[in-house]
Amino acid sequence: MSAPRTRPFADLLRLFVGPTVWFMHLVLLYGVEALICTPPVGSGRAMLWLGVVATVAALGALVFLAVMPAPRAEGRPSVHTGAAYLHNTSRLLAFLSAVGVIWNALPVALVPVCALAAS
Repeated sequence: MSAPRTRPFADLLRLFVGPTVWFMHLVLLYGVEALICTPPVGSGRAMLWLGVVATVAALGALVFLAVMPAPRAEGRPSVHTGAAYLHNTSRLLAFLSAVGVIWNALPVALVPVCALAAS
């Protein structure tokens, strides 16, 4: 009987790509909004365009992660049960992260930028 095959560490790291994209989107949007809303700058139009570009880029990365095929070993599908679990879990995390990205983008689209800074 042979020893069970171990999964590469990269397969485990793939789980963290979706939440990392969501986190970077969150930091970018709210960090840039905090910088834009300082008194001398104050450009709501720039924040809106940055929000649109960042959201489209983040959603594109998450869609790419979700449709990426499962890793294969030596050109054939893996029979390791953990491989299917990790692949399906990374797809689920990419979907949940996409929901988070959209949720983060809603305030940029619906709430006036720098409303408190202007008053």
